[in-house]
Amino acid sequence: MRTLAELQDRLTKAFSQPHSAEGQAEQLSELIVEPPAEMDFFAAVTPRHLSPLQNLIFQLKRLSPGRHSLKNRLKESEAASEAKSRRLSTVVHEIRTPLNGILGMTHLLSQTKLTAEQQNYLSGIRQSGHLLAQLVDDILDLSTMEAGRFRLNTRAENLRQLLESVVEMLSPRAHEKRIEIAATFAADLPELLDFDPARLRQVLFNVMGNAVKFTSSGGVLVRVTLAEANVEIAVIDTGPGMTPQEQARIFGEFEQVGSVEARSGGTGLGLGIASRILAEFDGSLSVKSRKGEGSTFTIRFPVRLAEDVAAGETDRSGMLARSCVILLAPQGPTAQATVATIEALGGRCRHLSTTQDVSMLIDRAADGQAPFTDLIVDHRLASDYACEPLHKPLHRILLVNPEERASQPQDLFDAWLIRPLRERSLVDVLSGRMRGFSRIDNQSQSVPSHADGIEAFVPFDIQRELDIVLAEDDPVSAMLLRTMLQKNGHKVRWVTDVPSFHNLVRAPGAPPDLIITDLNMPGGDPLDVVTDLREAEKTMNSLAVPVIVLTGEDRDEALQNALTAGAQRVLQKPVEPARLLADIGHLLSENIARQRLR
Repeated sequence: MRTLAELQDRLTKAFSQPHSAEGQAEQLSELIVEPPAEMDFFAAVTPRHLSPLQNLIFQLKRLSPGRHSLKNRLKESEAASEAKSRRLSTVVHEIRTPLNGILGMTHLLSQTKLTAEQQNYLSGIRQSGHLLAQLVDDILDLSTMEAGRFRLNTRAENLRQLLESVVEMLSPRAHEKRIEIAATFAADLPELLDFDPARLRQVLFNVMGNAVKFTSSGGVLVRVTLAEANVEIAVIDTGPGMTPQEQARIFGEFEQVGSVEARSGGTGLGLGIASRILAEFDGSLSVKSRKGEGSTFTIRFPVRLAEDVAAGETDRSGMLARSCVILLAPQGPTAQATVATIEALGGRCRHLSTTQDVSMLIDRAADGQAPFTDLIVDHRLASDYACEPLHKPLHRILLVNPEERASQPQDLFDAWLIRPLRERSLVDVLSGRMRGFSRIDNQSQSVPSHADGIEAFVPFDIQRELDIVLAEDDPVSAMLLRTMLQKNGHKVRWVTDVPSFHNLVRAPGAPPDLIITDLNMPGGDPLDVVTDLREAEKTMNSLAVPVIVLTGEDRDEALQNALTAGAQRVLQKPVEPARLLADIGHLLSENIARQRLR
């Protein structure tokens, strides 16, 4: 009670004392304080004034970073990541330049007189160089993805032709191992789809290349179907297979399975990168496998029909409706793909793996209402097959590897087909549009063009000497390009900096026939020279000089800048000599066509 009485007495005295206005103002001024930028109760007191619960909260709050701290750390992390990406791009560029010289010089050296032992050593250098180039590309792709700068460049493309080209590129490696590789496509697969062909090709090369690499007997079958609005590409091999533990980690970075010998040919990045690319496609990459029974990798992505162009005929199910075929071939992917393709296109096909029942089957069918129209004989069974005169009415076709053509008897057959089969070639031969060996030799195995973006090129025959300006500051790369172009009969004028490049291009007189320039040179930006040249050509209404830009960079921005400046081609180092010559031929042929239209 005393305590309450004392408290009441103090309150009474406090409120009963008179105060002047100035005193009130002074007291008020003492109470008015500027609030801190961020009020924090726990920061204003010390732990000894807190209860145990408050003290615990104080400690947690003190240890956890604040909001502004998180933002700063995020900015610092993004800046560090961007700096790392720039450094890596610079390093990759600097690696690609000498690598371009190494691979280019091995190409030039291979064209000189060498002993068999020297050729063997040179082949080892070339293989190691290509492996290093692939490693550089994989690391750059991985860095681009981690930095969030990975973008797809979609356009209307023919998926079937793209995949057939990849199969053709891998077939020499498969045939060297004496295994088969083949592909078959569903009849309802649209002719044109909207996707990024370069990135899908990268995925296919990784997945199918691994299948060829790890398969020592049998072969690889690629089956393309449509399922629930998705394209499904199943890559089926007869390799060693994988355990569940190996399957669980196969898509990780730097993860490899298989024998030591097989693992030595890669980095373990390919499947991880392929999986990330397909994620950008809104698709997926999966695997089913059993140890000792092979593996099936399935690539899935949504069907997106090309919107800006006509998709063309999508139903091919009646293209071979009049064909009734006997296929004489060993069991394997080639036979499976051939039968599946003929039947998907509306034809009928009977597969025999031995020659003993061929005559009986032909004779029995001849007496019925559906006689056989064609006989396809695999070259591996050609020696066992006696080409009987009674089979003369049949259209007899030899199925052969490219490297085996010269040793096969041409007089016993009406035509031949080259493995791996292209669907268009099979249709042309079976429908009678392609008969005899002369035309088939040129067309049954069509070579991918530059439009397909594949590294198999048909060099154009350039009949005249070209005046070529070469702007390249690296002496090794310049020597490689000059030697290659001069050996093909062309005149090369070489400059090593941007001012000299500008003076040479804008010099009085006839313009050069072609310009080849590196993207990075001392003394300025080579693209400024190209832009000035294009402006001058517009002013004078003259024909544009073809420009090819060489670069070690892989950034979309850099490539787009080169094209915007007026370059017709942008090639990444290391540059394949065959590709460069093919691109030169294509550009010159386009220029000739423009001249005729003027």
